[in-house]
Amino acid sequence: MPLPRATEQRARPRVFRIEQLGLTTDFLTLLASHADALPWDTWDVARRRRQRLERYRSVLDSQQRAALEQCHGDADDPSWTALLDSLPSLLREGLLRIGPHRRRSLRKYTLHRHGHQCWQLQPLVDTRFEQPAVAGRTPVRVFAPMATALTYHPDMLRFLSGIAETIHLRCGATAVAMAVHQMLTVADGAQPAEPAPEGLHQDGADYIVSALVVRRRGVNGGVSRVQRGSVGPVLLERELQEGEGIFQPDAGSPLWHEVTPLRAAVPGQVGERLILGIDAHVLPATPA
Repeated sequence: MPLPRATEQRARPRVFRIEQLGLTTDFLTLLASHADALPWDTWDVARRRRQRLERYRSVLDSQQRAALEQCHGDADDPSWTALLDSLPSLLREGLLRIGPHRRRSLRKYTLHRHGHQCWQLQPLVDTRFEQPAVAGRTPVRVFAPMATALTYHPDMLRFLSGIAETIHLRCGATAVAMAVHQMLTVADGAQPAEPAPEGLHQDGADYIVSALVVRRRGVNGGVSRVQRGSVGPVLLERELQEGEGIFQPDAGSPLWHEVTPLRAAVPGQVGERLILGIDAHVLPATPA
């Protein structure tokens, strides 16, 4: 089932519920059951360590600054290990205490329309994900694959087909490439946990589901915002609840989006927000 037709054709974000796609909360339960098995995103650790070290650039010598420019902060990068070993002990220990806060997986699909609300889906093995390079985000990353049990589950296929049919109603697309993300953001300390560290941005896809909230437990924050352009007015501001998502045009549209950091609702306790996101690219129609 597609989302109901928009009452206006202008590029605007749309809040939806999974029931509008013919699904029930059983789909959320299914997704949540795989959350704890998601691998940690170590790239977040590398990014935050580099950010921390950049604050202390003034105390680094010329060799350390040069090393910082060359390495990415990955734990298995020999140049990063050498740089760590050369730092004062207090600074080194502070960097090593920085841990991951997001668990992630990815699955790509191609979808082809073969009739009224009928789509054929093909899961892919490729887990490389490319986006435009913006502050805090590298253009090409490799994620762990989504679990096979989710990849082929009928509810997952219904969900993706519903989004594809919604895109078809928007622009007539009969072939779509999708990258589907699972992401669990964990907030468990005094520092905020960032679901999207790049801030206000576009994903570079034709259409996106910026977030379908699967589970939200013990957190404050995580407010989704969509605005017109990078400095324009806010068109949508909403703290998505379980079962709610946002669908919108992305690349080529004036819509930019962001989500605010999360904090544990109770100090000392762990809070989390699990989402499913989609980046959808319209493909050229293939001859019959």
